[in-house]
Amino acid sequence: MELNRLSFNPRKRSAYETFDLTVLLVKQHAVALVSLYLMMAVPVFLIVGFLVNWGIGGFVVWWLKPVFERPLLDYMSKAVFNQPVNIMSSLKLLKQLKMTDMLAHLTVFRLSPNRAFLAPVEQLERLSGERKTKRKQVLFASTKPKQTLWMLFCVHFEFILLMGISALTIALVPHSFSAQEAMYQIFEAPIWVEVAFNFIYIFSISLVAPLFVTGGFLAYLHRRVELEGWDIELAFKNIRTRLAGVVSAVALLLLTTFTLQPSTSYAEQIDKQAVKEQVTALYNEPNVIETETTWVPNIEAKASSSDSDWSWLIDVFTAIGEVFGVLVWVLVGLLVIWLVYYLMQKRGFFANLSLPERSKVNEQPVIPTLFAEIKSKDLPTDLIAAAKQCFEQGQHRLALAYLLHHALSWAQQRHEVRLHRSMTERECKRAIDARVPNQGQAIFARLFSAWVTVAWGHKTPDIDFIELIEQIKAMTAETKEQAHEA
Repeated sequence: MELNRLSFNPRKRSAYETFDLTVLLVKQHAVALVSLYLMMAVPVFLIVGFLVNWGIGGFVVWWLKPVFERPLLDYMSKAVFNQPVNIMSSLKLLKQLKMTDMLAHLTVFRLSPNRAFLAPVEQLERLSGERKTKRKQVLFASTKPKQTLWMLFCVHFEFILLMGISALTIALVPHSFSAQEAMYQIFEAPIWVEVAFNFIYIFSISLVAPLFVTGGFLAYLHRRVELEGWDIELAFKNIRTRLAGVVSAVALLLLTTFTLQPSTSYAEQIDKQAVKEQVTALYNEPNVIETETTWVPNIEAKASSSDSDWSWLIDVFTAIGEVFGVLVWVLVGLLVIWLVYYLMQKRGFFANLSLPERSKVNEQPVIPTLFAEIKSKDLPTDLIAAAKQCFEQGQHRLALAYLLHHALSWAQQRHEVRLHRSMTERECKRAIDARVPNQGQAIFARLFSAWVTVAWGHKTPDIDFIELIEQIKAMTAETKEQAHEA
Protein backbone atom coordinates (compact mmCIF):
# COMPACT_ATOMS: atom_id res chain seq x y z
CA MET A 1 0.00 0.00 0.00
CA GLU A 2 1.60 3.25 -1.17
CA LEU A 3 0.68 5.89 1.40
CA ASN A 4 2.46 8.59 -0.59
CA ARG A 5 -0.25 8.35 -3.26
CA LEU A 6 -3.17 9.06 -0.94
CA SER A 7 -5.39 11.88 -2.22
CA PHE A 8 -5.89 13.27 1.29
CA ASN A 9 -3.76 13.91 4.34
CA PRO A 10 -3.86 10.77 6.57
CA ARG A 11 -4.27 12.44 9.92
CA LYS A 12 -6.63 11.73 12.80
CA ARG A 13 -10.09 13.17 12.11
CA SER A 14 -13.38 13.15 13.95
CA ALA A 15 -16.34 11.37 12.40
CA TYR A 16 -17.88 14.64 11.24
CA GLU A 17 -14.62 15.76 9.58
CA THR A 18 -14.56 12.39 7.82
CA PHE A 19 -18.05 12.97 6.44
CA ASP A 20 -17.02 16.42 5.20
CA LEU A 21 -14.09 14.82 3.39
CA THR A 22 -16.55 12.27 1.97
CA VAL A 23 -18.59 15.00 0.29
CA LEU A 24 -15.46 16.52 -1.27
CA LEU A 25 -14.27 13.19 -2.69
CA VAL A 26 -17.71 12.23 -4.02
CA LYS A 27 -17.98 15.58 -5.80
CA GLN A 28 -14.79 14.75 -7.73
CA HIS A 29 -16.14 11.38 -8.95
CA ALA A 30 -19.91 11.99 -8.85
CA VAL A 31 -20.65 11.34 -12.54
CA ALA A 32 -18.73 8.06 -12.65
CA LEU A 33 -20.20 6.76 -9.38
CA VAL A 34 -23.81 7.60 -10.29
CA SER A 35 -23.36 6.09 -13.75
CA LEU A 36 -21.87 2.94 -12.24
CA TYR A 37 -24.82 2.53 -9.88
CA LEU A 38 -27.41 3.14 -12.61
CA MET A 39 -25.72 0.59 -14.88
CA MET A 40 -26.46 -2.06 -12.23
CA ALA A 41 -29.83 -0.93 -10.87
CA VAL A 42 -31.72 -0.01 -14.05
CA PRO A 43 -31.28 -3.37 -15.86
CA VAL A 44 -32.37 -5.28 -12.74
CA PHE A 45 -35.45 -3.06 -12.39
CA LEU A 46 -36.43 -3.46 -16.05
CA ILE A 47 -35.99 -7.25 -16.06
CA VAL A 48 -37.97 -7.81 -12.86
CA GLY A 49 -40.57 -5.23 -13.92
CA PHE A 50 -41.23 -6.85 -17.29
CA LEU A 51 -41.23 -10.39 -15.92
CA VAL A 52 -43.03 -9.90 -12.59
CA ASN A 53 -44.21 -6.45 -11.49
CA TRP A 54 -42.86 -2.91 -11.50
CA GLY A 55 -43.44 -2.45 -7.79
CA ILE A 56 -41.56 -5.67 -7.05
CA GLY A 57 -38.80 -4.45 -9.37
CA GLY A 58 -38.32 -1.35 -7.21
CA PHE A 59 -38.28 -3.53 -4.08
CA VAL A 60 -35.63 -5.84 -5.57
CA VAL A 61 -33.43 -2.84 -6.35
CA TRP A 62 -33.75 -1.70 -2.73
CA TRP A 63 -33.02 -5.22 -1.44
CA LEU A 64 -29.87 -5.59 -3.60
CA LYS A 65 -28.32 -2.35 -2.35
CA PRO A 66 -25.46 -4.18 -0.50
CA VAL A 67 -24.49 -5.90 -3.78
CA PHE A 68 -24.63 -2.70 -5.85
CA GLU A 69 -22.43 -0.91 -3.31
CA ARG A 70 -19.43 -3.23 -3.79
CA PRO A 71 -18.38 -1.92 -7.26
CA LEU A 72 -18.60 1.61 -5.86
CA LEU A 73 -16.24 0.58 -3.06
CA ASP A 74 -13.79 -0.89 -5.58
CA TYR A 75 -13.87 2.33 -7.61
CA MET A 76 -13.29 4.58 -4.59
CA SER A 77 -10.55 2.33 -3.13
CA LYS A 78 -8.54 2.92 -6.32
CA ALA A 79 -9.46 6.60 -6.68
CA VAL A 80 -8.39 7.42 -3.11
CA PHE A 81 -4.87 6.07 -3.83
CA ASN A 82 -4.74 7.84 -7.22
CA GLN A 83 -4.70 4.58 -9.16
CA PRO A 84 -6.23 4.28 -12.64
CA VAL A 85 -9.98 3.65 -12.37
CA ASN A 86 -12.41 2.18 -14.86
CA ILE A 87 -16.16 1.65 -14.58
CA MET A 88 -16.08 -1.65 -16.45
CA SER A 89 -13.32 -3.10 -14.29
CA SER A 90 -15.33 -2.18 -11.19
CA LEU A 91 -18.39 -3.91 -12.66
CA LYS A 92 -16.37 -7.09 -13.20
CA LEU A 93 -15.80 -7.20 -9.45
CA LEU A 94 -19.34 -8.61 -9.06
CA LYS A 95 -18.03 -11.98 -10.27
CA GLN A 96 -15.44 -12.08 -7.46
CA LEU A 97 -17.86 -11.54 -4.57
CA LYS A 98 -18.28 -14.43 -2.17
CA MET A 99 -21.78 -15.87 -2.14
CA THR A 100 -21.76 -16.48 1.62
CA ASP A 101 -20.85 -12.86 2.42
CA MET A 102 -23.51 -11.50 0.08
CA LEU A 103 -26.21 -13.80 1.51
CA ALA A 104 -25.32 -12.60 5.00
CA HIS A 105 -25.56 -8.95 3.94
CA LEU A 106 -28.86 -9.57 2.13
CA THR A 107 -30.48 -11.31 5.12
CA VAL A 108 -29.06 -10.93 8.63
CA PHE A 109 -27.07 -7.72 8.09
CA ARG A 110 -29.38 -6.13 5.50
CA LEU A 111 -30.38 -3.23 7.79
CA SER A 112 -27.00 -2.92 9.51
CA PRO A 113 -25.68 0.66 9.39
CA ASN A 114 -22.08 -0.67 9.56
CA ARG A 115 -22.05 -2.56 6.27
CA ALA A 116 -20.17 0.21 4.43
CA PHE A 117 -17.68 0.49 7.33
CA LEU A 118 -16.95 -3.27 7.43
CA ALA A 119 -17.20 -4.07 3.70
CA PRO A 120 -13.45 -3.33 3.11
CA VAL A 121 -12.54 -6.14 5.54
CA GLU A 122 -14.18 -8.68 3.22
CA GLN A 123 -13.52 -7.06 -0.15
CA LEU A 124 -10.13 -5.35 0.19
CA GLU A 125 -8.42 -7.34 2.97
CA ARG A 126 -10.08 -10.60 1.76
CA LEU A 127 -10.38 -12.03 5.27
CA SER A 128 -12.77 -14.79 6.26
CA GLY A 129 -13.74 -16.91 9.22
CA GLU A 130 -12.21 -16.20 12.61
CA ARG A 131 -9.67 -13.71 11.22
CA LYS A 132 -12.48 -11.59 9.77
CA THR A 133 -14.36 -11.62 13.08
CA LYS A 134 -11.29 -10.56 15.06
CA ARG A 135 -10.50 -7.85 12.53
CA LYS A 136 -14.00 -6.37 12.87
CA GLN A 137 -13.69 -6.45 16.65
CA VAL A 138 -10.40 -4.54 16.44
CA LEU A 139 -11.94 -1.91 14.16
CA PHE A 140 -14.82 -1.37 16.57
CA ALA A 141 -12.65 -1.37 19.71
CA SER A 142 -12.83 2.00 21.55
CA THR A 143 -14.04 3.91 18.52
CA LYS A 144 -17.27 5.60 17.42
CA PRO A 145 -17.43 5.77 13.62
CA LYS A 146 -20.96 7.31 13.78
CA GLN A 147 -22.16 4.99 11.03
CA THR A 148 -25.70 4.88 12.41
CA LEU A 149 -26.00 8.66 12.13
CA TRP A 150 -24.47 8.54 8.65
CA MET A 151 -27.01 5.93 7.52
CA LEU A 152 -29.90 7.95 8.96
CA PHE A 153 -28.65 11.02 7.10
CA CYS A 154 -28.44 9.09 3.84
CA VAL A 155 -31.92 7.59 4.28
CA HIS A 156 -33.45 11.01 4.95
CA PHE A 157 -31.52 12.49 2.03
CA GLU A 158 -32.95 9.77 -0.25
CA PHE A 159 -36.47 10.58 0.93
CA ILE A 160 -35.98 14.32 0.39
CA LEU A 161 -34.65 13.74 -3.13
CA LEU A 162 -37.50 11.34 -3.92
CA MET A 163 -40.20 13.75 -2.73
CA GLY A 164 -38.51 16.78 -4.29
CA ILE A 165 -38.01 15.24 -7.73
CA SER A 166 -41.56 13.79 -7.67
CA ALA A 167 -43.06 17.17 -6.77
CA LEU A 168 -41.01 18.88 -9.49
CA THR A 169 -42.16 16.32 -12.06
CA ILE A 170 -45.83 16.80 -11.14
CA ALA A 171 -45.40 20.57 -11.24
CA LEU A 172 -44.00 20.38 -14.79
CA VAL A 173 -46.92 18.28 -16.06
CA PRO A 174 -49.20 20.55 -18.18
CA HIS A 175 -52.44 19.34 -16.55
CA SER A 176 -51.68 18.77 -12.89
CA PHE A 177 -53.59 16.33 -10.73
CA SER A 178 -56.38 17.52 -8.45
CA ALA A 179 -56.52 16.47 -4.77
CA GLN A 180 -59.08 13.75 -5.48
CA GLU A 181 -57.06 12.38 -8.39
CA ALA A 182 -53.91 12.35 -6.27
CA MET A 183 -55.64 10.26 -3.57
CA TYR A 184 -56.96 7.98 -6.29
CA GLN A 185 -53.48 7.56 -7.80
CA ILE A 186 -52.13 6.29 -4.47
CA PHE A 187 -54.30 3.19 -4.47
CA GLU A 188 -54.92 2.52 -8.18
CA ALA A 189 -52.10 4.18 -10.06
CA PRO A 190 -51.70 3.63 -13.81
CA ILE A 191 -48.68 1.61 -14.89
CA TRP A 192 -46.86 4.65 -16.30
CA VAL A 193 -47.17 6.45 -12.94
CA GLU A 194 -45.78 3.41 -11.10
CA VAL A 195 -42.88 3.05 -13.55
CA ALA A 196 -42.07 6.77 -13.38
CA PHE A 197 -42.14 6.80 -9.57
CA ASN A 198 -39.82 3.79 -9.37
CA PHE A 199 -37.42 5.37 -11.87
CA ILE A 200 -37.33 8.51 -9.71
CA TYR A 201 -36.62 6.33 -6.67
CA ILE A 202 -33.75 4.53 -8.45
CA PHE A 203 -32.28 7.86 -9.52
CA SER A 204 -32.54 9.17 -5.95
CA ILE A 205 -30.72 6.21 -4.41
CA SER A 206 -28.07 6.38 -7.14
CA LEU A 207 -27.28 9.93 -5.98
CA VAL A 208 -27.01 8.95 -2.31
CA ALA A 209 -25.29 5.54 -2.57
CA PRO A 210 -21.84 7.05 -3.41
CA LEU A 211 -22.06 9.16 -0.26
CA PHE A 212 -22.96 6.17 1.93
CA VAL A 213 -20.25 3.90 0.50
CA THR A 214 -17.50 6.54 0.51
CA GLY A 215 -18.39 7.65 4.04
CA GLY A 216 -18.04 4.09 5.36
CA PHE A 217 -14.81 3.51 3.43
CA LEU A 218 -13.18 6.72 4.72
CA ALA A 219 -14.25 5.88 8.27
CA TYR A 220 -12.50 2.51 7.78
CA LEU A 221 -9.34 4.21 6.49
CA HIS A 222 -9.23 6.67 9.37
CA ARG A 223 -9.62 3.83 11.83
CA ARG A 224 -6.56 2.21 10.25
CA VAL A 225 -4.73 5.55 10.52
CA GLU A 226 -5.33 5.41 14.29
CA LEU A 227 -4.41 1.74 14.65
CA GLU A 228 -1.38 1.54 12.34
CA GLY A 229 -0.07 5.10 12.58
CA TRP A 230 -0.18 5.87 8.86
CA ASP A 231 0.39 9.54 9.58
CA ILE A 232 3.57 8.78 11.52
CA GLU A 233 4.81 6.37 8.87
CA LEU A 234 4.17 8.87 6.10
CA ALA A 235 5.94 11.62 8.07
CA PHE A 236 9.03 9.44 8.51
CA LYS A 237 9.01 8.54 4.81
CA ASN A 238 8.95 12.22 3.89
CA ILE A 239 11.76 12.94 6.34
CA ARG A 240 13.84 10.10 4.89
CA THR A 241 13.31 11.40 1.39
CA ARG A 242 14.29 14.96 2.26
CA LEU A 243 17.23 14.11 4.51
CA ALA A 244 18.69 11.07 2.80
CA GLY A 245 22.02 12.82 2.14
CA VAL A 246 22.32 14.45 5.55
CA VAL A 247 21.76 11.34 7.68
CA SER A 248 25.08 9.71 6.82
CA ALA A 249 27.05 12.85 7.73
CA VAL A 250 25.22 13.29 11.01
CA ALA A 251 25.77 9.64 11.89
CA LEU A 252 29.50 9.93 11.19
CA LEU A 253 29.73 13.06 13.34
CA LEU A 254 27.96 11.39 16.26
CA LEU A 255 30.13 8.32 15.97
CA THR A 256 33.27 10.47 16.09
CA THR A 257 31.99 12.41 19.11
CA PHE A 258 31.27 9.29 21.14
CA THR A 259 34.62 7.78 20.19
CA LEU A 260 36.62 10.77 21.45
CA GLN A 261 34.92 10.97 24.86
CA PRO A 262 37.13 10.05 27.90
CA SER A 263 36.45 6.68 29.41
CA THR A 264 37.19 7.71 33.02
CA SER A 265 34.83 9.93 34.98
CA TYR A 266 36.45 12.60 37.10
CA ALA A 267 33.29 13.66 38.93
CA GLU A 268 33.76 14.46 42.59
CA GLN A 269 32.38 12.15 45.22
CA ILE A 270 29.22 13.49 46.92
CA ASP A 271 29.39 13.83 50.70
CA LYS A 272 25.93 12.70 51.76
CA GLN A 273 26.38 13.72 55.40
CA ALA A 274 27.31 17.28 54.43
CA VAL A 275 24.30 17.57 52.14
CA LYS A 276 22.02 16.33 54.93
CA GLU A 277 23.38 18.91 57.35
CA GLN A 278 22.88 21.71 54.81
CA VAL A 279 19.24 20.69 54.22
CA THR A 280 18.57 20.54 57.98
CA ALA A 281 20.05 23.97 58.54
CA LEU A 282 18.01 25.38 55.66
CA TYR A 283 14.82 23.86 57.05
CA ASN A 284 15.45 25.46 60.46
CA GLU A 285 15.74 28.95 58.98
CA PRO A 286 12.60 30.94 60.04
CA ASN A 287 12.36 33.08 56.91
CA VAL A 288 12.75 30.26 54.42
CA ILE A 289 9.90 27.90 55.34
CA GLU A 290 6.77 29.30 56.96
CA THR A 291 5.37 27.24 59.80
CA GLU A 292 2.01 27.70 61.53
CA THR A 293 0.65 25.96 64.60
CA THR A 294 -3.09 25.28 64.63
CA TRP A 295 -4.94 24.41 67.82
CA VAL A 296 -7.42 21.52 67.46
CA PRO A 297 -9.47 20.52 70.50
CA ASN A 298 -9.18 16.88 71.43
CA ILE A 299 -12.79 16.14 72.35
CA GLU A 300 -12.29 12.44 72.88
CA ALA A 301 -9.50 13.04 75.39
CA LYS A 302 -11.62 15.55 77.34
CA ALA A 303 -14.63 13.28 77.29
CA SER A 304 -12.61 10.40 78.63
CA SER A 305 -11.05 12.53 81.36
CA SER A 306 -14.36 14.09 82.42
CA ASP A 307 -16.03 12.65 85.49
CA SER A 308 -19.64 13.26 84.22
CA ASP A 309 -21.05 11.48 81.13
CA TRP A 310 -23.67 13.47 79.12
CA SER A 311 -24.28 10.85 76.44
CA TRP A 312 -27.69 9.99 77.96
CA LEU A 313 -28.88 13.55 77.20
CA ILE A 314 -28.02 13.13 73.50
CA ASP A 315 -29.97 9.86 73.42
CA VAL A 316 -33.01 11.60 74.94
CA PHE A 317 -33.06 14.36 72.31
CA THR A 318 -32.61 11.77 69.55
CA ALA A 319 -35.62 9.79 70.80
CA ILE A 320 -37.73 12.98 71.01
CA GLY A 321 -36.86 13.85 67.40
CA GLU A 322 -37.84 10.40 66.14
CA VAL A 323 -41.17 10.49 68.01
CA PHE A 324 -41.91 13.97 66.67
CA GLY A 325 -41.23 12.85 63.10
CA VAL A 326 -43.61 9.90 63.49
CA LEU A 327 -46.31 12.19 64.91
CA VAL A 328 -46.01 14.56 61.93
CA TRP A 329 -46.52 11.74 59.44
CA VAL A 330 -49.48 10.41 61.47
CA LEU A 331 -51.09 13.87 61.35
CA VAL A 332 -50.56 14.11 57.59
CA GLY A 333 -52.18 10.70 57.10
CA LEU A 334 -55.16 11.63 59.27
CA LEU A 335 -55.60 14.87 57.30
CA VAL A 336 -55.64 12.99 53.99
CA ILE A 337 -58.20 10.48 55.35
CA TRP A 338 -60.41 13.33 56.60
CA LEU A 339 -60.28 15.07 53.21
CA VAL A 340 -61.28 11.87 51.41
CA TYR A 341 -64.17 11.33 53.86
CA TYR A 342 -65.32 14.95 53.48
CA LEU A 343 -65.33 14.77 49.68
CA MET A 344 -67.28 11.50 49.75
CA GLN A 345 -69.90 13.07 52.03
CA LYS A 346 -70.04 16.27 49.97
CA ARG A 347 -70.17 14.75 46.51
CA GLY A 348 -71.64 17.90 45.06
CA PHE A 349 -68.78 20.01 46.38
CA PHE A 350 -67.33 20.68 42.90
CA ALA A 351 -70.65 20.62 41.06
CA ASN A 352 -71.40 24.33 41.38
CA LEU A 353 -67.85 25.48 40.79
CA SER A 354 -67.15 27.03 37.40
CA LEU A 355 -64.34 29.00 35.90
CA PRO A 356 -64.95 32.69 35.47
CA GLU A 357 -65.98 33.61 31.95
CA ARG A 358 -63.30 35.19 29.88
CA SER A 359 -64.11 38.80 29.28
CA LYS A 360 -64.36 39.59 25.61
CA VAL A 361 -61.81 42.10 24.49
CA ASN A 362 -62.89 44.54 21.83
CA GLU A 363 -60.38 43.58 19.18
CA GLN A 364 -59.72 45.98 16.36
CA PRO A 365 -60.85 44.77 12.92
CA VAL A 366 -58.11 43.30 10.73
CA ILE A 367 -57.99 44.71 7.22
CA PRO A 368 -55.88 42.69 4.75
CA THR A 369 -52.88 44.53 3.37
CA LEU A 370 -54.33 44.12 -0.11
CA PHE A 371 -57.09 46.63 0.64
CA ALA A 372 -55.14 48.95 2.96
CA GLU A 373 -55.07 51.97 0.67
CA ILE A 374 -55.06 54.42 3.58
CA LYS A 375 -53.64 54.37 7.07
CA SER A 376 -55.90 53.85 10.07
CA LYS A 377 -55.26 57.34 11.42
CA ASP A 378 -56.33 58.87 8.08
CA LEU A 379 -59.64 57.01 7.90
CA PRO A 380 -62.66 59.37 7.84
CA THR A 381 -65.39 58.98 10.42
CA ASP A 382 -68.14 58.31 7.86
CA LEU A 383 -66.66 55.81 5.41
CA ILE A 384 -69.87 55.57 3.34
CA ALA A 385 -70.03 59.32 2.73
CA ALA A 386 -66.30 59.44 1.98
CA ALA A 387 -66.63 56.60 -0.52
CA LYS A 388 -69.53 58.36 -2.29
CA GLN A 389 -67.58 61.61 -2.49
CA CYS A 390 -64.45 59.88 -3.89
CA PHE A 391 -66.49 58.07 -6.51
CA GLU A 392 -68.03 61.31 -7.69
CA GLN A 393 -64.54 62.79 -8.00
CA GLY A 394 -63.41 59.82 -10.14
CA GLN A 395 -61.22 58.19 -7.44
CA HIS A 396 -62.78 54.74 -7.89
CA ARG A 397 -59.97 52.76 -6.20
CA LEU A 398 -60.01 54.89 -3.04
CA ALA A 399 -63.82 54.79 -2.94
CA LEU A 400 -63.83 50.97 -3.08
CA ALA A 401 -61.08 50.87 -0.41
CA TYR A 402 -63.37 52.88 1.93
CA LEU A 403 -66.27 50.52 1.24
CA LEU A 404 -64.08 47.47 1.87
CA HIS A 405 -62.89 48.90 5.19
CA HIS A 406 -66.48 49.50 6.24
CA ALA A 407 -67.85 46.15 5.03
CA LEU A 408 -64.99 44.00 6.35
CA SER A 409 -65.06 45.68 9.76
CA TRP A 410 -68.82 45.03 9.94
CA ALA A 411 -68.35 41.34 8.97
CA GLN A 412 -65.75 40.83 11.69
CA GLN A 413 -67.77 42.53 14.43
CA ARG A 414 -71.20 41.16 13.49
CA HIS A 415 -70.44 37.62 12.27
CA GLU A 416 -66.97 37.07 13.82
CA VAL A 417 -65.29 36.52 10.47
CA ARG A 418 -61.59 35.78 11.01
CA LEU A 419 -59.35 37.67 8.59
CA HIS A 420 -55.58 37.95 8.33
CA ARG A 421 -53.45 40.68 6.83
CA SER A 422 -51.94 38.34 4.25
CA MET A 423 -55.28 37.17 2.77
CA THR A 424 -56.14 37.57 -0.91
CA GLU A 425 -59.53 38.52 -2.35
CA ARG A 426 -60.48 34.89 -2.88
CA GLU A 427 -59.47 33.90 0.67
CA CYS A 428 -61.43 36.82 2.15
CA LYS A 429 -64.50 35.87 0.09
CA ARG A 430 -64.23 32.26 1.25
CA ALA A 431 -64.00 33.30 4.92
CA ILE A 432 -67.00 35.63 4.54
CA ASP A 433 -69.16 33.01 2.76
CA ALA A 434 -68.60 30.68 5.73
CA ARG A 435 -70.16 33.18 8.17
CA VAL A 436 -72.26 35.83 6.43
CA PRO A 437 -75.84 35.00 5.24
CA ASN A 438 -76.64 34.60 1.55
CA GLN A 439 -77.88 38.17 1.03
CA GLY A 440 -74.63 39.56 2.45
CA GLN A 441 -72.60 37.13 0.35
CA ALA A 442 -74.07 38.57 -2.85
CA ILE A 443 -73.19 42.12 -1.78
CA PHE A 444 -69.61 41.11 -0.95
CA ALA A 445 -69.32 39.30 -4.29
CA ARG A 446 -70.21 42.52 -6.17
CA LEU A 447 -67.82 44.51 -3.98
CA PHE A 448 -64.89 42.14 -4.55
CA SER A 449 -65.62 41.97 -8.29
CA ALA A 450 -65.54 45.75 -8.55
CA TRP A 451 -62.30 45.89 -6.55
CA VAL A 452 -60.56 43.33 -8.81
CA THR A 453 -61.68 45.25 -11.91
CA VAL A 454 -60.24 48.53 -10.59
CA ALA A 455 -57.16 47.30 -8.66
CA TRP A 456 -55.95 44.58 -11.02
CA GLY A 457 -57.66 45.36 -14.34
CA HIS A 458 -57.23 49.14 -14.07
CA LYS A 459 -60.69 49.62 -15.56
CA THR A 460 -63.82 51.44 -14.49
CA PRO A 461 -66.19 48.97 -12.78
CA ASP A 462 -69.44 48.33 -14.64
CA ILE A 463 -71.69 48.58 -11.59
CA ASP A 464 -74.23 50.96 -10.11
CA PHE A 465 -72.03 52.38 -7.39
CA ILE A 466 -74.85 54.29 -5.69
CA GLU A 467 -76.98 51.14 -5.52
CA LEU A 468 -74.01 49.20 -4.06
CA ILE A 469 -73.57 51.88 -1.38
CA GLU A 470 -77.27 51.72 -0.50
CA GLN A 471 -77.15 47.92 -0.20
CA ILE A 472 -74.11 48.10 2.13
CA LYS A 473 -75.84 50.80 4.22
CA ALA A 474 -78.99 48.67 4.49
CA MET A 475 -76.99 45.56 5.45
CA THR A 476 -75.08 47.33 8.23
CA ALA A 477 -78.14 49.36 9.36
CA GLU A 478 -80.14 46.18 10.10
CA THR A 479 -77.42 45.10 12.47
CA LYS A 480 -77.43 48.41 14.34
CA GLU A 481 -81.25 48.35 14.72
CA GLN A 482 -81.14 44.77 16.04
CA ALA A 483 -78.46 45.81 18.52
CA HIS A 484 -80.58 48.74 19.76
CA GLU A 485 -83.69 46.54 20.13
CA ALA A 486 -81.71 44.03 22.15
